[in-house]
Amino acid sequence: MSFHGLYNRITVQIRNRNYCCCSLVFAKLFLFLLITSLTFSSNAIEKVTIENLTDVNRVLSSAIELHLTSESSPLINSTISLNHEDAWLFFDNIRPSDVIADHISGVLINGETLKVGVNGRVAMYAHGTVIMPFGFGYKPLTIYTEDDFGGNSNQLTIETYHNHLGEFDNAIKSFKLKRGYMATFANNDDGTGYSRVFIADKEDLVFNVMPAELYGTVSFIRIFEYEWVTKKGKAGWNPNDINATNYYDWNIGGNSSTDVEYVAIRQNGGWPSWNDINSKQNITHLLGFNEPDRPDQANMNFSDMIEQWPDMMKSGLRLGSPAWSNPWSGNGGNLFDFINKCDELNYRVDFVALHCYWGGKSPQNWYNDLKYIHEQTGRPLWITEWNNGANWTTEWWPDASRAYTTANAQKQLNDIKGILQVLDTASFVERYFIYDWVEDCRAMILNSGLTKAGEYYTANKSQIAWNSDKQVIPQWSYTKPKLDYRYFSLKHSIRLSWEDNNGELSREYSIAKKVNDGEFETIYSGTDISKPFYLDPLDSMVQGKISYQLKILTANGEQLFSNEVSNYQTAGSKDFQFGSFSLSNTAINTSFFSAKYSAVPLVLLGIPTFNNTVPFTQRVTATTSTSFNFNFEPWLYLSNSKLTKSEDIAALGIPAGSYDFEGLKAETKSVTGITREWKTVKFDQGFDTEPVVFCTIATDGNLYPLTVGVRNVTKTGFELSLKSEEKITAALFPETINYFAIERGKGVIEGKRISVGTNYGESGISSDLVEISYDSTYTEPALFAGLQSANDTFASTLRYSKTGDSGFEIIKHREMSGGEATMQTDDFGWMVIDFAADQPDVETGIDELSLRRSLEFYPNPAKQVVHFNFDELTQVEVFDLTGQKHLESMVSKTLNISSLSAGTYILKAEGRLPGKLIKLK
Repeated sequence: MSFHGLYNRITVQIRNRNYCCCSLVFAKLFLFLLITSLTFSSNAIEKVTIENLTDVNRVLSSAIELHLTSESSPLINSTISLNHEDAWLFFDNIRPSDVIADHISGVLINGETLKVGVNGRVAMYAHGTVIMPFGFGYKPLTIYTEDDFGGNSNQLTIETYHNHLGEFDNAIKSFKLKRGYMATFANNDDGTGYSRVFIADKEDLVFNVMPAELYGTVSFIRIFEYEWVTKKGKAGWNPNDINATNYYDWNIGGNSSTDVEYVAIRQNGGWPSWNDINSKQNITHLLGFNEPDRPDQANMNFSDMIEQWPDMMKSGLRLGSPAWSNPWSGNGGNLFDFINKCDELNYRVDFVALHCYWGGKSPQNWYNDLKYIHEQTGRPLWITEWNNGANWTTEWWPDASRAYTTANAQKQLNDIKGILQVLDTASFVERYFIYDWVEDCRAMILNSGLTKAGEYYTANKSQIAWNSDKQVIPQWSYTKPKLDYRYFSLKHSIRLSWEDNNGELSREYSIAKKVNDGEFETIYSGTDISKPFYLDPLDSMVQGKISYQLKILTANGEQLFSNEVSNYQTAGSKDFQFGSFSLSNTAINTSFFSAKYSAVPLVLLGIPTFNNTVPFTQRVTATTSTSFNFNFEPWLYLSNSKLTKSEDIAALGIPAGSYDFEGLKAETKSVTGITREWKTVKFDQGFDTEPVVFCTIATDGNLYPLTVGVRNVTKTGFELSLKSEEKITAALFPETINYFAIERGKGVIEGKRISVGTNYGESGISSDLVEISYDSTYTEPALFAGLQSANDTFASTLRYSKTGDSGFEIIKHREMSGGEATMQTDDFGWMVIDFAADQPDVETGIDELSLRRSLEFYPNPAKQVVHFNFDELTQVEVFDLTGQKHLESMVSKTLNISSLSAGTYILKAEGRLPGKLIKLK
């Protein structure tokens, strides 16, 4: 029908019906019909408000809200047919039960008589009613598998637990929710994980792209009819007596009606049952535990409430917090602690429930206290029990008897007016439920009639409860993932696994790997969050400390990093494996062999660096064909043995047997039954020259730290014993010792160059540092050393510091449980292995260094001159302990040292072992 035709029809109807010529009535009716005709060409929902319709049969075939404001006669000899799903009819001042009883005959759905629940829906709308053309089985939610409503789509019904979504599981990218409905989406199919309630109150909710936390992660949906209830409610029964639009009764036995919405509650930790709650129909909200801080009510511990809260979320209902009798009290935690803990654990709490028997407070104080709680919790408030004080409060009343006297009734009325002014106008107060049984002076209903305050409360028209501006959009508190590892024998790999409490809100995992002090490099990246592990094969070319870290990319684009996990690894073939490890602890550490051994090998440890003054020893345990454990053991007498800096130590894995390392004979073997008593060890095959013997304790039969004593090394064997702290004299359980004996000189072990030497006699070691030199072409030198004599009564170990590119300073570090004592000079031997991957071609065989005589000179200490007894001119070099050269001269008999400052120096001469000189002033 054209606009002009419609206008003519209106004019004719007005004349034929002899309507009053009142311009206001005509203007309202004309405006209504004008807007109705215009909305045919518009997608927007227009709103038209008039008092009533008389003698009009109207068909609404477009998106429109028609509001009728009459309280008694909204349709006079008229009908309205809702022929469009967005054509809604409102009776602003008539409750649903009265509309159904008195006016439903004038309402049609697509030309057919309205049948509530069959072809149309009747719902509360504030203090009135709304009728929607939604019939039985209407599906208000449409979900899509692509952004912008693309891909596959599906429409879902109300009330059903949609947790078997098939092809839509973890695939929803956009959705449309029809106005008049609410829907809960959750990550997990039981309703837990990230969940969010959407309420379409003023218009359809249209999400072209799902919120980040729900994008492609939804496995649970539940949809409900939304009712536009007001704030005003009742705690208890018979809510119609005071025109409340919502109520609860500390149970789950009540039901919603056409005029009132029923709210369920989990009253305490065991009742009502979850089955009763989850099967309850026609409810949209669930309250938490009632007064958990009171022994006569829920009487629950804080931890119990937290533990049960995920079960609340499984209902899919909109959730209210437990209601403390005093929000600042509790068994293990109060209301604010509860909200903070739920936020930490990502548990959804949509609003805060309070009990407010705040007698004697001014309206301003009510506002201030409620606002404080709202701001502290970040949630809208439901005051599920309240009154102007209670029988246990002590505020002043005109009549101290607190009976329903004229004066008391007037006070209650005045106070209720002030409080309701606050509750109705505070945007953060969503609902309030009056409690009517706290003495006659505060009653709403008394002797089956309304009190003065009750009359006011009943007549009071509060606002619609839901305020989208105050809704809580859950913010997921992302937590860092926890990374762990174990050795996976079947694949000879490190199996990295992780625990990620963010679940499907993690979008991508990546693992980075670092070798020693290098940079982290990504070795894995994937988006399959159902696979929380990764296998990293052991690499035969990598040795040292191997560290891993997991990074996750979250739904909101944030990057989170896990803890670092580390292990140690040797490099090399399955026969000979090497590793240089950096430790900052005294715990037991594990190293994996990069290649499995066919039989359990022997493991030898080098000597540690001297970065900490804490004296300690070291041992190896639990050696298998795939790994071994090792650790530092501070002496027991120490009160503070914490390492503040890292210490480096080398390890060598080698099968037992006899070897020829390109000119250097060697033998490695384990010896059992070693105690304090000296035991003679015979080599399986004798040596041509006296070898150097390196020993490592390989068991943990004693609780004490121990070290190995070696003496009387010959071509055919040596003697071996255990040493403990001097103060420990108890008998020791036998231990197993791994030894590695090798000739002095230069050789190659599995492509790794080695230099072996000794410092005997005056060149041995006591309380002073001793410097040894090695080939400057060694780029990754590792040091093994061991005492070859046992002249001290106490136990000592060797430690080292690196000096320059071709030297080590070695110190004998003693335990001092027995106090001060002079340290004797001991012979010691050493072996330097170049762990570098690329090795130059070098000559091997017996190194002249190993066969050199000691450098003899006198006096020592000296002030001006030192004397030598060379057979011919020999070059002598003088270095300080940092490796800096101070003198260089060809010497036959004497060397002038007067230019040197007082201190300790190292003298070197070709063909002889270095010597230490003390220069005096």
